[in-house]
Amino acid sequence: MANAFTIYWGATGWHGYVPGDPLLGAGNSDFIGKISPGDRVYVTNIAGGVLRLLGAFTVDRITTASEGRPPGVTWEAKEYLWPEASSATSFAFRALSLELVTSLRFEGGADQVAMDRHAPGKVERNAMRAIRRLTPASAQALEEALTTAAVVPDTPADKRSRERLPAELLRQVTPDLIFASIAALLNGALHEFGESTDYDLITDEGLRLPPKAVFGLALARALHRQILPKHFSAGEGSACFRLLREAGYHIVPKGEMVPADIENDPDTNEISLDTYPEGGKLLRQHIGRERKPAAALAKKADFIKKHGRLFCERCQADPVEIFGSEHGEACIEVHHARVQVSHMPENHQTRLEDLQCLCANCHRFVHRLLRRGLPITAN
Repeated sequence: MANAFTIYWGATGWHGYVPGDPLLGAGNSDFIGKISPGDRVYVTNIAGGVLRLLGAFTVDRITTASEGRPPGVTWEAKEYLWPEASSATSFAFRALSLELVTSLRFEGGADQVAMDRHAPGKVERNAMRAIRRLTPASAQALEEALTTAAVVPDTPADKRSRERLPAELLRQVTPDLIFASIAALLNGALHEFGESTDYDLITDEGLRLPPKAVFGLALARALHRQILPKHFSAGEGSACFRLLREAGYHIVPKGEMVPADIENDPDTNEISLDTYPEGGKLLRQHIGRERKPAAALAKKADFIKKHGRLFCERCQADPVEIFGSEHGEACIEVHHARVQVSHMPENHQTRLEDLQCLCANCHRFVHRLLRRGLPITAN
């Protein structure tokens, strides 16, 4: 038997939609196991303490991100709901009456909509964020509200959300662009982003920078246009934070201790625009002194942009071709061609052109030559 559920869209959930557009589906991280094909889904949102019904559709199928997303859906998610043909309503801000809101009942967990204890008649702002199964009577009430509830204008927050860039544009930010943007910020580059209020990005040297400013400058480089704070969101769960972390950086709440594998080194000296202080002490609990991940990831991203693939600059080996798998890229390591990491002074400044992409064999061979003081030939 089909069930009915409410799901929640935050301020960016309807990016690209304008009132009257049909709903194209939904994305989240925990649909599977809760919602099934044939179930009816009601999309909700809360603004100013008012519960709004944005639309509804019947689920045709559920896929993971690797299996594809519904046509026209641009936002990133682990799982997607696909609507049955002709089952989706139009997108609109339908304000639900207080009488209807207080009558809604749910199965499992809290059985009512939580109200704000400090604002009588207002819905608690997180009341609908979980996937909630409706009783049949409440599902029928929401179905009727799709056509009877008052359609209200969008709020200033709704308008701001439409100015945000879609996920496919944010994904154009690569580690090498983040690397260059950090260097620019340390060099005093001007930008439209204020100081961070809740989180810090920790560089390899333990310096703290505003994550949104780092990402904004990198996005401007990727898209070759001015980027403002309104163009994307930051915070936990955002594409901004995910891409910064994938580039090798830690993001921590303000006041939180720096992760144990990073040592603060506030003495950056003077940083030129496209360099990054990369050779300070780095504690590791395994043998030797490792490459710092952000610089290595940035070099690989830059190398792929220039050459289309990763290969060894010394022996020309292409591990992807050798092993017949994209996982062969793990065999390419980043070597500091001008000075060994273990010999770097505290204020060493690294440019991407100082680094080489080497296969694991060549990397170890070169390090053996360095340790023994032998000359390194080109081949």
